[in-house]
Amino acid sequence: MAEPERRTHGRLSAVAAILGIALVALATTACVGSPAAVSTADDLIDELMCPSSSTPQLLATSSSPEAVWMRNFIRAKAAEGWPKQRIVDTLVQQYGERILPVPPKEGFNLAAWITPFAIIFGGAGVVGFLLSHWLRERKLHDASLTAEMARVEDEDELRYYEAQLARDLEEFDRF
Repeated sequence: MAEPERRTHGRLSAVAAILGIALVALATTACVGSPAAVSTADDLIDELMCPSSSTPQLLATSSSPEAVWMRNFIRAKAAEGWPKQRIVDTLVQQYGERILPVPPKEGFNLAAWITPFAIIFGGAGVVGFLLSHWLRERKLHDASLTAEMARVEDEDELRYYEAQLARDLEEFDRF
């Protein structure tokens, strides 16, 4: 080969190599997707539940055919630039709310969220009311006993109550 042909061939080889590297980088980027798309897909795969599992299982850990299909669907739609909520809404339309890690707070689900708290606070209110009623009744009873004891008209009756009180206290101290 002559020298001018060698230089031209060398330049063409270098350009071809650069174009090849650029093509491989472009193909890798297209396959992998943008970092935001990968992050969105990974987040959804880690959050959503597998629809075919009999026990609650994350989509990321399930090996069922539906889980594999859903993971591929999520990655493809994230790479196309779909927003996270659109992907979730599409999957909820297809599989139902059972794929969501937490049911939405509306309708019957809202009642399921509120009922335990209502029971706890309602029970605390009932206990508070009963305690205040019991204490009020106790104070009234004690006041009536004090008033009854103050009405003692006879000294002998007063000594009888004092002796009875002393016996009761003695008996109480033995235990």
